[in-house]
Amino acid sequence: MSRYDLVVFGASGYTGQFVAEEVARSVTGSQTWAVAGRNRKKLEAILEEAGKHVGRDVTGEAGVLVADINDPDSLRQMCAMSKVVLSCVGPYRFWGAPVIEACISEKCHYVDICGETEVLEDFENRYHDQAESAGIHIVQTCGFDSIPADLGMLYTIQSFPGYITHAESIHRATTGPSGGSVHTGTWESLIHGLANAGELRKKRSSLPPIQWQGPKLKKRGAFFKARETGRWTVPFPGSDVSVVRRSQRARQNAGQQPVQYGCYFDIGSLLGVIALMLWGVMLFLFTRTRWGVRFAIKHPRLLSFGYFNEQGMTRKQLSECSFSTTFYAKGFSDKSQISASGRPDARVVTRISGPEPGYLACSIMMVQSGLCLLGDDLPNRGGVLTPAVAFVGTKLISNLDKHGVRFSIVESS
Repeated sequence: MSRYDLVVFGASGYTGQFVAEEVARSVTGSQTWAVAGRNRKKLEAILEEAGKHVGRDVTGEAGVLVADINDPDSLRQMCAMSKVVLSCVGPYRFWGAPVIEACISEKCHYVDICGETEVLEDFENRYHDQAESAGIHIVQTCGFDSIPADLGMLYTIQSFPGYITHAESIHRATTGPSGGSVHTGTWESLIHGLANAGELRKKRSSLPPIQWQGPKLKKRGAFFKARETGRWTVPFPGSDVSVVRRSQRARQNAGQQPVQYGCYFDIGSLLGVIALMLWGVMLFLFTRTRWGVRFAIKHPRLLSFGYFNEQGMTRKQLSECSFSTTFYAKGFSDKSQISASGRPDARVVTRISGPEPGYLACSIMMVQSGLCLLGDDLPNRGGVLTPAVAFVGTKLISNLDKHGVRFSIVESS
């Protein structure tokens, strides 16, 4: 039985519809694909809608597979018919493991867009050896969390004019006149992540330290006016630092120099920072009790003042949005000069930019990651891998660049 090259699991969900559309836009030649989920009629409707946006009828070219996250047999059947599963069914802390286990069982690669830090590190511990033995790749965080950060760091290292020791990135998202919003699926992941943050610290305490080189990268404050941009900025609360750190640990294990990293998010105004911090305190207090978590999950619109909702963004809103992630890296032109007290004399500024990050750019990143796993130039035997580890030496960065997620050198000296 032949397998589909790509299968979009959860294609009838809000994010899944954009991923299915991007697959239709990206597959070439003899590549085959399918959508999967619980409801065949909804999946067929998604294919009809995707055809409208890509300018051709895709109902005849894409398969439809019925699979239920609560039915392990149906998941294994789906994976047995797939080379790569693109899983859009979240929150992944609840629905990631069943799909990963089915992929390992049926020797099928797996890609998701999980940004739940505790889940990512837990799945690496639980499934890496099994996936490596099966010869398959489990590559999470292949969306805005954390392709710009992880592949951006890889690109910055490769572009550095000397020996890089540390880098910081600043994310910036812009909306148009129509404004923006976020779908409630992301809200659930956010609330559960806040509620379980303490478990992450316990698990990390057993890891051996990374041997950084050069001056120690100092953490910036809870909020600050960035000297690079002149705009108010806060530490990025997503999975980027964790993912990049895992990639740097892998560099160290491979005998390469790990690079220190810090990640921040551009808010713009001081008033915006104050509002964000007050909102964050409110959410933190809600997630201290089970009742508060249940209430928060049920009332995203109320607790986010309308920003999170069941409808998500309109096509017009999406078309007006964009993002950029700018890296500011420093190091030494002479390797012999690297020391904790040394003064860096080399630097590079790189930028990753693209369309609306949460759904449009996210879909591009996820689909191109999946397509890359179909190639024969993968550098690893398999395992639970970060994007930078899974795709180093492949054409993923150049393919992303061709599809609208741009990688560029802004300044080098």
